[in-house]
Amino acid sequence: MTIILLLIMLVLPHSELPIPQTASTLQGVVIDAANEDPIAGVTLSISGTTIGVASNADGSFLLNIPEIDLTNKSLEVRFVGYKTLYIPFSDIDLEEQLSLELEQDLLKVDEIVVTGQGINMEKRRLSTNITSVTEEEIELSSSNRVDQLLQSKIPNAQFRLTNGQPGSSSIVRARGVVSAFINSTPIIYVDGARVDNLNTAAQLGGGSTSGAASSSLADIPIENIERIEYINGGAATTMYGSDAANGVIQIFTKKGGDGDLQVSYNAQLGSTAPTNDYLYFDRTAELLFQTGLYQKHDVQVNGGTQKLGYSFSAGITDDEGFRIANQNENTKVDFRSGFSSKINEKTDYKNSFGYTTNTFRRARNGNAGGYTGLWYTESGSSSFTGPGFNPNLNQLSDADFELMKSYVQKAEETQDNKTNINRFQTSQVIEFKPLNTLLIKATAGVDYRSQDEETYTTNEYLNHVDNRTPANSLFNRGSISKFNRTYLGLTGELNAQHKYDVSNFSFISTVGTQFFRNEDHQVAYRGIDVRDGARSVSQAANTESSEYLSEVANYGIYFQENMGYKNRYFLEFGIRGDGNSAFGDNVGTQYYPKAGIAYLVSAEPFFINTFGNSAFSYFKIKANYGLAGNFPTPFAGERTVDFDGFLGGQAATFGQEGNPNLKPEKVSSFEIGADFGFVDDRIFLNANYYFTETNDALFYVPLEPSVGTGTQLQNVGVIENKGFEFAVTAIPVLTQDWNVRVKAAVNTLDNKVIDAGGASPFNINGFSARTIQTVVEEGYPVGYLRGNKGTFVNGVLDSTTPQAFLGSTIPDFFGSLSLNANYKRLTFFSNADFQTGAYAHSFERQFRFNYGASDNNEGIPQTEVDANGTSNWLNFTDHFVEKTDFFKIRTIGLNYTFSKGSFAGVAESVSIGFSVINPINFASSSFDPEATQSGGDQGQNGATTGGIAYAAESAPRQFLGSLKITF
Repeated sequence: MTIILLLIMLVLPHSELPIPQTASTLQGVVIDAANEDPIAGVTLSISGTTIGVASNADGSFLLNIPEIDLTNKSLEVRFVGYKTLYIPFSDIDLEEQLSLELEQDLLKVDEIVVTGQGINMEKRRLSTNITSVTEEEIELSSSNRVDQLLQSKIPNAQFRLTNGQPGSSSIVRARGVVSAFINSTPIIYVDGARVDNLNTAAQLGGGSTSGAASSSLADIPIENIERIEYINGGAATTMYGSDAANGVIQIFTKKGGDGDLQVSYNAQLGSTAPTNDYLYFDRTAELLFQTGLYQKHDVQVNGGTQKLGYSFSAGITDDEGFRIANQNENTKVDFRSGFSSKINEKTDYKNSFGYTTNTFRRARNGNAGGYTGLWYTESGSSSFTGPGFNPNLNQLSDADFELMKSYVQKAEETQDNKTNINRFQTSQVIEFKPLNTLLIKATAGVDYRSQDEETYTTNEYLNHVDNRTPANSLFNRGSISKFNRTYLGLTGELNAQHKYDVSNFSFISTVGTQFFRNEDHQVAYRGIDVRDGARSVSQAANTESSEYLSEVANYGIYFQENMGYKNRYFLEFGIRGDGNSAFGDNVGTQYYPKAGIAYLVSAEPFFINTFGNSAFSYFKIKANYGLAGNFPTPFAGERTVDFDGFLGGQAATFGQEGNPNLKPEKVSSFEIGADFGFVDDRIFLNANYYFTETNDALFYVPLEPSVGTGTQLQNVGVIENKGFEFAVTAIPVLTQDWNVRVKAAVNTLDNKVIDAGGASPFNINGFSARTIQTVVEEGYPVGYLRGNKGTFVNGVLDSTTPQAFLGSTIPDFFGSLSLNANYKRLTFFSNADFQTGAYAHSFERQFRFNYGASDNNEGIPQTEVDANGTSNWLNFTDHFVEKTDFFKIRTIGLNYTFSKGSFAGVAESVSIGFSVINPINFASSSFDPEATQSGGDQGQNGATTGGIAYAAESAPRQFLGSLKITF
């Protein structure tokens, strides 16, 4: 019924005849019920109307009430993190000044969320989980990139930086690995606009080597953020259709509000130091690392009137980095603005603009070939690279160590690798409310990102690392490599939401249509045989180039109904239909249904009578089922012809066979869970069980020999993930002076490829079959370690089992912890991550054994070395695989806010702080379990699970002091 009413109201004109009443005003102040501090930015509105205002910086408000009938209307008072307050106007004396006290919503039951719902929805009505990261949590964080900011803040997800060098990619994973072909990074929206989320090496740039992949997440501005919402797939992401099986991150930026002009200056000053916890040789730190200066400055402006809000921020970050010769130097400049305007009583307009320029340098590492710092120092290649040294740094004499140090210094100084990124984002939103019960919203957004990489390999560098004498020095064998990637993403969405209440029933109906189009254009060009001083490829004696273009368009329409009874029984269902240019010619619209129920038991009279409102204060049960998808690689379904040069002419060869039946991976998810609140909501427990199954999983399958081509992408696989999720929030101390909040989350995970559809085992990362690979095979977890397994008899290698299972790279148990303690104006905060059950391979250990750089043969029996030397070093790869259990404290910090009168006449408020990023690590492995290769053999945006450690730096340890002044 409600959807029919909605459609009628969309096409018919409407008029409302308010009952005349004398215009008046309502004044007052909003304060925190616990500490009586004023609350700024609180929304106060008249129920059933668009009339509203926001409180000023001192908590005061002035609401102009036009000539309307206030009978049966209430004053609604809302603010993020607090319980919504409803006051009937029949209980309000308009002549008196109101003093409104808001209680903290410890369970966030009344929190309004958007992600996965199209338009606003109260959390209490949902059968799915949505995690919100608040402005306060964001401001306390000293992180400079969004994936690092979210570490330990999302209870059922892992955010792992795979390298400490600037701009490096990360591995983001929640509820397992649902695809063996598509990367597990969630899609990302900023103010409703879809943005580039590439988190692997680009098709032509960077390659799959450790540390070479640049992440698009690293340059999303984190200044001026109001909140972040995260949903982890399944029914929660059904409304995003063919693009959301890995979850959705949505960033909401500040738009200003009704209040006085407020200007803030924020500064951070400190140092960036290497994390040396996992180094085999202590001397490596002296050879390669430095402690660099870190500084960050930004200015924020917020303010507005009842009809106009504005917000602006500008910041610059400069980091000298932790590699010598400033080879990790990073300079980032951000601008972001937000604007909101009430055009008339029925129409609101909002926009946001963001621009980022990010420039950084990177030292060679991983499998870059030739000289790379960590391979040279930690893996033993110093025995044959350059002048040649004893690869065991512990055995080097002081004189030889100084010679090595001089060699390394110049090898680092003469590297010239630079990346420059320019990014522009905008979102434009118009909200039209023709009726008090109907909201129509239109969103348009653009994300443009340009990435330029330049690598100059000079003759000076080559002569030095090869230890060439003047007589055989090179003078015209240098090279220039340049790479450019431009990404353009367009987003358009139109939706409408109708709310209808009748008796004890409430209906919220949402319909909408969404469109996005992504264009990814890459050009790589290289000049070889170059003299020093040349900076252009055109100055090279020989050149080569390549080009890549990917385009995809997706269009969908969706409907969702949320029905409530007595505000405690809820039923939701919906469906989305998608068309996508990457689908095969024979594939039509793909549909994604969802359904869920939620029952707020604690709102029942019998529950209240039995337990009261204190000991057992909240109980909600919920269950849902939904589908989400991953669309295939653009153009993968097309039949193509390849053209290659041959004898000065052009030859045509078979390209890919094509697949007209290529369709998206379909990830079905069933979830059941409950929320519990105890002791006046001071203890909150969320418990869930989930089961997800990926059908039509994308695998490359060998074709019949008669076809004449190799493999073709097909929908043949089935992947299963299941597990339990538990998250608890406890507030053991809550007084006027004290507020102590503890959060903990634990998750289990069981991942397995159920059916490979006839596809042979294939690797998604790694090297040749005789070394180490992460492999997809039926009956095993996605991306398990495969390599040679040796059997020893009497300490000597007796036999080798090739391509054996060496362990899963996916943890079966992981979680997070956080502590936030406030005493008056002093805040202490800390958070941590942990995992168990995963394994990884250390190529550094394997190379150390091969080159004789280890003190103890890396655990290989001395009898084997006496008998065979190191000739069998690749025949017992399993001996270099370790468990990667870890517990890492991500951040520890203190913040103090001075009382308001401390700087009267100079500043409204002043706060100072100190924090340490990555201060403490505990790991079962001898190497950093997170510093693993992030690239994949499936190409750009391919699946990866980590698992191979190869000369990659750990995320640095930072010591930062902060100052915030608000005027």
